[in-house]
Amino acid sequence: MNPLQTLLLVWAARGVLTRDGDRLHVEAPKGAIPPLLLDALRANKTDLLAILSAAPHACAAHSPRNPHDEA
Repeated sequence: MNPLQTLLLVWAARGVLTRDGDRLHVEAPKGAIPPLLLDALRANKTDLLAILSAAPHACAAHSPRNPHDEA
């Protein structure tokens, strides 16, 4: 799995991938990230860190708007 596929699968799992120095952080609902995707994150760590460094705001994930939250 290449780095782009890995990013897309994290996003599809409703996850957010961020970096903190040389560490990746994944926030996702419990059980949303299967072991094979975790393996892909580890295998692509260097490339994913580079992607997140080059475009820190382009990779941000936002929750869909909930119409019930509007005032």
